[in-house]
Amino acid sequence: MTPASPGAAAASAPPAFDWNAVGARLLAEFYRFLAGAPLLLVALALTAAAWWIGAWLARRAVVARIAGGNPFLNNLLATTIRGGSALLGLTVGLQLMNATAVIGAVLGTAGVVGIALGFAFKDIVENYIAGVLLSLRQPFRPHDHVRIADNEGLVAAMTARATVLTTLDGNQLRVPNALVFKSVILNFSQNPSRRFEFDLAAADDDGLDAAQARIRRSVEAVDGVLADPDPESFVVASADGKASVRVRGWIDQRRSDIDQVRSAALRAATAALRSPAPREPIAPSAAAKAADRAAQLRPGAPERARRHLLRAGESGGHSHDLLDPAAPAE
Repeated sequence: MTPASPGAAAASAPPAFDWNAVGARLLAEFYRFLAGAPLLLVALALTAAAWWIGAWLARRAVVARIAGGNPFLNNLLATTIRGGSALLGLTVGLQLMNATAVIGAVLGTAGVVGIALGFAFKDIVENYIAGVLLSLRQPFRPHDHVRIADNEGLVAAMTARATVLTTLDGNQLRVPNALVFKSVILNFSQNPSRRFEFDLAAADDDGLDAAQARIRRSVEAVDGVLADPDPESFVVASADGKASVRVRGWIDQRRSDIDQVRSAALRAATAALRSPAPREPIAPSAAAKAADRAAQLRPGAPERARRHLLRAGESGGHSHDLLDPAAPAE
């Protein structure tokens, strides 16, 4: 076996680690840092100044005037102004340090992080945006009696996440703003007038017209029932000698409770229906029949109720009507 030469052994040995090169590189980077330290301080000062200016602008009264007293919009505008001003200052500082590549990396990272956070906090973002839109349109006001989907109560407050209702049995109910925005909202307080109705069973005979007249007069006499539009009574079904009479009336919700007035009207109408009819000749005259019919139909009552509903709709509208009355109808 031939022994290995000293030159071959030296060639196969691993090279030694050069600590001098590492030290030289670190020293060079340290000198570069010292040379760029003034620019770094200026960039940090610009970013801090931009953030301070943004915070100062966000507190100005003009922002509150633009928001129109809306706390959600005011908060959104203030956050946008602060964030935009800080981002502008950071961009100028990085440009000053000739770090344009870092700007692209920061923006790309911010985009990726924003997408990830959007998926992670989807419900929170959705509820917040829905709260902003609801506060802009304001389909209801504090203390309004509303029904949102299957939830009914008085509006207590609206937060960044949910609309707080006080239910009619005194409990607190929090409805997510996204659900409120997408649901059908029934506002009972928008129009002070509200209609109630109930059905009664009566004998379907010659005395039905007079019974309806007595029912209307009894309902008109109930405290809380409005005279305009006046109460109505009409037959909705008839079978086997029995007629179903529907009674309708209106109340002012600001002064009367609908359940109490409806209960009083139901009792009065039931008593009027059960009371004996006044004695009439066996063969009523044509004039008496015509008078009963006129009392039952009361010309003009449907038109008065229609005008009342139209006035209620006009008084309850706060947004611009997109329907053009002059446009052709199908």
